[in-house]
Amino acid sequence: FVLRPNYHGSSNHGLDFVESIKGHYYEKEVPDILNGIHHLIAQDLVDPDSLGVMGWSNGAILAIALTTDYPEMFKAVAPGAGDVNWTSDYGNCEFGVSFDESYLGGPPWKMLEEYIEKSPLFRFEQVVTPTLISFGSEDRAVPTEQGWQHFRALQQIGKAPVRFLLYPGEPHGFRRISHQKRKMEEEIAWFDYYLFGKKTYTETLAARVLPESAPLALLARRQQIRQNNGQYGEMVNGILAPETVTLGDTLQVGRFEVTRAQWQAFRPQASYPAGRDNYPAAAISFEDARAYTTWLSEKTGQRYRLPSTGELKMLQKLAGKQENNLAYWAGYDPTPDERQALAAQIAKHDPDLLLMPAGSCPPGNSAEKDTPLLYDLDGNVAEWSVNKTGSGESSGASAATVRDKRTGLTGQPPQGFVGLRVVRE
Repeated sequence: FVLRPNYHGSSNHGLDFVESIKGHYYEKEVPDILNGIHHLIAQDLVDPDSLGVMGWSNGAILAIALTTDYPEMFKAVAPGAGDVNWTSDYGNCEFGVSFDESYLGGPPWKMLEEYIEKSPLFRFEQVVTPTLISFGSEDRAVPTEQGWQHFRALQQIGKAPVRFLLYPGEPHGFRRISHQKRKMEEEIAWFDYYLFGKKTYTETLAARVLPESAPLALLARRQQIRQNNGQYGEMVNGILAPETVTLGDTLQVGRFEVTRAQWQAFRPQASYPAGRDNYPAAAISFEDARAYTTWLSEKTGQRYRLPSTGELKMLQKLAGKQENNLAYWAGYDPTPDERQALAAQIAKHDPDLLLMPAGSCPPGNSAEKDTPLLYDLDGNVAEWSVNKTGSGESSGASAATVRDKRTGLTGQPPQGFVGLRVVRE
C-alpha cells in the first residue's frame, strides 16, 4: 500500500494552500502525513508495524523529520536530496536566502533558536530508522553538503544503519538513466531487507554488482565445459561426441551445436579450414543430421536423436541476449524490408566469414547459479528438429537471419547456415 498525500504546501489545492506553510514549515505538513497514516491504520489497510517512508527534495525533508521525531514508527527510510541543517542551507543553497526567509521567517542570525529547532541534524541522536541517503554531486538546490552532514551524524551516533550514495555529475534531479535505475535498485534492496525482511542487503547488492549471468560470474561455470585437446566434446568409445547437459528433469541436450571436429568423426571427407574445429558444422541436410545421430548412437552405445520441434522452440526461449545473428552483423535490429536487402549482402560472403566458434556469445540459461550453460540457442547456425509428422524442420536464428521481436519468426535460413544440436536419451 502506497500513500502519497497532498499535504499543506503541495499542489492542486490553490495558491493559499501552497503558501499556507510560510512561517510554519513542518508544522502543517507532518501532521497531514501522520493523519493519513493513522486513517489507513484505523481502516485496517496497513500494518502499523510495517511502515516505510521515502521522498525526494521536500519529500525527503519531511521523511527525515518523520523518522527524527517519530523514531519507532518506521522500519526504513530512503530520503533523497533532503535538508537537515537550515543554518548552513541559508548560505550554500542557490536560493537559500529567499527560501529560508520565506518559510522559516528570517535569517539565521536573527532566529538562531528557530533555525536549530527546525533542523533535524540537532536531534539525530533520536534516530534509529535504517536510512539510505541519495544525492547528486552537482546539486545546488539542496547541496551535497547536506547529505554529508546527515550521513556523518548518523554514522557517528551509531544508532541507525546508514548508507550514503553520491551520484557523480547529477544535479537536483537525476538525468542519467543508469543513475535513475541504480537509485531504484538500491532503494528496493534497502526496503526489501529492512522493511520486508527479505534476503540481506549485501546479497541483494552483490547480485546487482555481479549478476549470475555476467561474463565474469560465468568464468567458473565455463570451466565445466568438456574438451579434448582443445576440441569441445567428450571422448566416448574413441569418438569425439557432443557434450550433453541435463535441462530440467529429463532432457539431455547438447551444450553446443555439433562442431566440425565432431562432424568430421562421422564424415572424414568433410574439409574445413585449419583452426576451425570448434566452429559449428553447417550446410547440413536433414537426412545427414539424422544419419549422424544414428551413427553416434551406434558408435557410443548411447541413444542420440534430433530434438523435436517443440523441444527446440523451448530451447530457443532460453537464448542469451546477444547471439551471432543478422542484427549483430548489421549493427542494428533490421525491419523485414531491411532483412531482405541484407540477405543480398549476406549472399556475397562465404558463411565461414560470418560464423563464430561455438560458445563465442554469452550463454543462455544462465540466470540461475546452478543451471547448465547452453550456447548458440538462437544464433550462429539454425538447427534441425523433427516435427509431429516426422519431417525435418530447421528453425532458429543464424548469422544470416534474426528473430522478429513482434512475430517471433526467423524466416528460412540459407542452407549454408543450417546445422544441428543433439539430444541424448
